[in-house]
Amino acid sequence: MHGHGEEAPSTFKRMQEDAAASPDQITYIGFLCACNHVGLVEEGQRHFTKMINVYGIEPTIEHYGCMVDLLSRAGRFKEAERLLEQMPIQPNIAVWGALLNGCEIHENVDLADQVRRHIREVETVGSGVYVLLSNIYARAGKWQETVDEV
Repeated sequence: MHGHGEEAPSTFKRMQEDAAASPDQITYIGFLCACNHVGLVEEGQRHFTKMINVYGIEPTIEHYGCMVDLLSRAGRFKEAERLLEQMPIQPNIAVWGALLNGCEIHENVDLADQVRRHIREVETVGSGVYVLLSNIYARAGKWQETVDEV
């Protein structure tokens, strides 16, 4: 599906119709990532729910990360936050980073502040997250926060 994200739904549907091919955790990660990269929010949400309710697949941190990224890139922060709250596992830095990426895209400084507090609770944080936070604050003219993050 690399480079062919628009074809993902029809390809996935054909696979589901083939009785010999049943989607698994890995298949769903690929499909949700494809939905993410072409902005198919409703399609991704529908299949995330179907993955759980129809196929009985327990979402992993990667599935949640794809969904948080999909929702936050689309500016659907309330839904992304609700999903984070409902996760039965602790969000890792990749999931928080996905939400933060959406904050940068949509210039949501208030939510970025909240995410920053959560990120400080995570054990391993790479420099990329702090660069992202600095960029968000700099774009909003919050120079002191920018200095504090660097």
